[in-house]
This record gives sequence, structure tokens and C-alpha cells, in this order.
Amino acid sequence: MARQLTLALALSLAFAASAGAQPSRPISPRAASLIRTGEAYLAAGDRGSAIAYFRDAIAADPQAAPAYEGLGECYRGRGSLDDARRAYEIGLARLPDAAPLWMGLARTLEAMGALDDAARALRSLLARHPDHLEGLAFRADLARRRGAWSEALTMYRALLSRARELSSDQVSEARRYEAALRILARPLDPVSAPRACEASPLRRALARCDES
Repeated sequence: MARQLTLALALSLAFAASAGAQPSRPISPRAASLIRTGEAYLAAGDRGSAIAYFRDAIAADPQAAPAYEGLGECYRGRGSLDDARRAYEIGLARLPDAAPLWMGLARTLEAMGALDDAARALRSLLARHPDHLEGLAFRADLARRRGAWSEALTMYRALLSRARELSSDQVSEARRYEAALRILARPLDPVSAPRACEASPLRRALARCDES
């Protein structure tokens, strides 16, 4: 219990300091060393020891994004989803451009069954990193599972526009979903005229406006 209270206090202090977030900079040598040790324990399956080292790394350098990432992964790996979510959110409060933290938060929210919240986390990620392939793929998958056909179609078409960076299996899957979603989305937002290419992203996607 005392250990949990100590962690909660450390995270709360980091969250309180987030309003004064500073530009990213190199991680301090001490924090980097602690992170490496934590990662070694995590790789060995000793999440308890890894958590202790990641916490110490955060205390040594509250802007060490890999420490929050490792802490969140430890908690998520052992099913402590509320703790994982808190670790990611506190890290993002201080480091809002850290893509791995947004991905970790989205994965955690997905595991909690909060798919709409996970989708919002991915939208925040892609607003900062529009070309994040893993984020695009995850958002496409979540949108499809949530029945958000227009969003899913737009995401799959975004993935297909980056086909050279995907494996052949990923391209085939994206094409299959894109074809199916065009049918599902059509009654919601049909393409009726050449003006479709000047309309919403969904209409442009349905009309294949981006194809040469």
C-alpha cells in the first residue's frame, strides 16, 4: 500500500508540473541509465522491478518520455489498466507530442473497452503526427469496429496512399476494407455529382478524387 501511495504522489506531482512543460531535450544520464535497467527487467518479465526503475527515472527526469512509456507498458502488461492510463496521461500532460505515449494510451483505453476514448486519443496523435502509420492503421481498425464507416474509409484510403510503406498483406487488407466500406458508407453520404471532390473527406474518398 505504501508503495502504491508513493507512486500516486510521484505521478500527481508530475501532473501538477505539466502546465510548465518545456521543449523536448535529451534525457538526463541518470534517467537514461534507470530506463535501460527498467527495460532489461521488463524484457526479463519482472514487471515489479521494472516499475520501480521507471518510477525512479521519472523522478530523476520528469520529461523522460520512455520512462512513462515503460511504466504504462508494465501496468498494462499485468492488467492494471487504470494505473497504465494514469501513467500515459501524466506523461502526455508534460510531453504532448510523444507519439508512443498516445499509442500506449489508446491501446490501454481499447483494453478497457473505452473505444470512443481510444479513438479520441488516436485523433490527438494524428493531429500532431499525420503520417504515423501505426496510428493510422489503429484508427482505421477502431473506426471500423465502432461502426464509424466514414472515418474508417478515410483512414483506409490514407493508408493506401502510403502503400509503398506497407507490406503486401497490409495493402491487401486495406483494399478489402476500403472496398467494403465504400458500400457501407454510400447510403450515408452518396456521391451525386462532380462537386463531390469539393465536398467532405468522405465524399472525396467515395469519388476517388485523390487518384490520378
